[in-house]
Amino acid sequence: MKLLISLIATICCYTISAQDSSNVKAAVKDTSWKTTGYFGLNASQTALYNWQGGGQENVAANAILNGEAVYKKGKTTWLNKLDAQYGIIKLGTATIYDKNDRRRFRKNIDQLFALSKLNIDAFAKNWFYTAQADFRTNMAPGYNYVGDTVSGPATSDFLSPAYIQLAIGLDYKPVPYFSAFIAPAAGKITMVNRQYLADAGAYGVNAAKFDDSGNMIQKGEKVRFEFGGRIVLKFKKDLAKNVNLDSYLDLFSNYSQKPENIDVVFNNLLTVKIAKYITLNIITQMIYDDDIIIRKDKTGDGLFDDPKDINGPRLQLLNTTAIGFGYKF
Repeated sequence: MKLLISLIATICCYTISAQDSSNVKAAVKDTSWKTTGYFGLNASQTALYNWQGGGQENVAANAILNGEAVYKKGKTTWLNKLDAQYGIIKLGTATIYDKNDRRRFRKNIDQLFALSKLNIDAFAKNWFYTAQADFRTNMAPGYNYVGDTVSGPATSDFLSPAYIQLAIGLDYKPVPYFSAFIAPAAGKITMVNRQYLADAGAYGVNAAKFDDSGNMIQKGEKVRFEFGGRIVLKFKKDLAKNVNLDSYLDLFSNYSQKPENIDVVFNNLLTVKIAKYITLNIITQMIYDDDIIIRKDKTGDGLFDDPKDINGPRLQLLNTTAIGFGYKF
């Protein structure tokens, strides 16, 4: 009896050990997930002393973090992407600022973008049934300036604005580096968390209401919902050895309100590897949203109330070129 019990125990231990070994091997062989990423850090300083050629002292730094995690198994592909960019610049010397005023550092680039996209094989080769959700916002407050002085409260901040977009449609991907997502059913949520920005109707939310005496009778709404159609084009490819372009074009049309006015978000990151850990980054961002009113202070007084000042929607453009540390993983 003791021999039988010992034999059974030995067989059980061997079976469990074999299963554990098999599980370890399966885990090692599992290639369903593939992750890639890039981190870049750039900094510069300009100091002047009795420099007769003129110029402006400054200190600048910016960081870039891009990451992708892709799950692919059978007919299913699940893409998750994070894109974070932030940069600051300080003009002049510290003596012209209040040392306790952290706004002496101005941001020159600020974006936080996250995306999740699920593809399932569809009716033909290179076509996929697709659901996509993405989120875009700033990471820190932004201000208008008149000379070296902050003009008014922050014009943007984390979640002011923020955009959440949900879309269902078809994705066409003829090659690994390009895809075209067509979504006839897409929702767009605009959030403005700072109440005074919501009261002003910033970024397209419904503004506060006032009576004839100028008293506020209803606060501005912090959230706006839109329903429409969407097209997203994505391109990511090595153009040459050590040269990579990551491009993302997002077009949205609101079915119920001026559908001909297309919201445009166009982001491009060109990365050139110069040495093992030295990289040149060229960032270009373009935004056009008919609901975002851009105030142009033509008189330079910081008040935006002169007839010469221009208020209205317009193309927003950002371009940054930097060289520094870069690591691809």
